Amino acid sequence: MGTDDSGTATPTLQREVCDKCGSRMELESSAYGFERWKCPKCQQVVGIDRDPEVGSRFQIARGQPWNYSPDAFKN
Repeated sequence: MGTDDSGTATPTLQREVCDKCGSRMELESSAYGFERWKCPKCQQVVGIDRDPEVGSRFQIARGQPWNYSPDAFKN
């Protein structure tokens, strides 16, 4: 396993776009083909599994509901 500063073992960095607000997401961490991306604008967090057999993107945290007032979530 290589580290991020090895240069040769690090794959090319892929860019991810937030499906909520369209901003460019920032890579928080990666290990064993799994990556955790966070949107700096709406705070949504997604995980991406780069394994071709699994290969899926899933939501870890929804982020801040910026369009709604807190009263909308009260019963």
